[in-house]
Amino acid sequence: MTPPSPPAPGPYLQTVSGRFVNPFEPDPEQLDPHDIARALANVCRFGGHCRPFYSVAQHSIIVSELVEERGGDVEDVFAALMHDATEAYLGDMPHPIKHRSPLGAAFKQAEDHLESVLRERFGIKADVPEIKRVDRALLATERRALSGVAWEWPELDGVEALDLELVAWPPDEAERAFLARFAELQARR
Repeated sequence: MTPPSPPAPGPYLQTVSGRFVNPFEPDPEQLDPHDIARALANVCRFGGHCRPFYSVAQHSIIVSELVEERGGDVEDVFAALMHDATEAYLGDMPHPIKHRSPLGAAFKQAEDHLESVLRERFGIKADVPEIKRVDRALLATERRALSGVAWEWPELDGVEALDLELVAWPPDEAERAFLARFAELQARR
């Protein structure tokens, strides 16, 4: 039997599971946690500009753990795990380009729409303030540990790096850990 294909030509991604996703007009039924885990495990933070390969999947797991350590409930923690899920379908755009360029403005519009569909599909809680605080602190930590501090980044003004030792995982390990965390949180929801 031939697997289903996209309904028409267009900007469809074929996921590792064989699904098809148009990130600009996503079908919620095509959004799958296994595809998200694999893709995020293969996407490198900092647009690849870091010494070791360090995945968005690992970053997302750490954010979820930190939100939990800081008293977040299971919905906050699940939202933290999924906070970068759009990057499974759109890739990761480094912060300065995303927030300070015309390309970034167009990207942000697509990302916001995809994020709303992901929220609905997976029941992700919106607007968890602790995610942004933890995400920024972890960014400062990752920058220090994985890429180096060469000049001041305005988005990190007043943000202190965390006292964490980061050991980058290979993609297969990051995928397994993301899926395990996803399953654990789903069971608690």
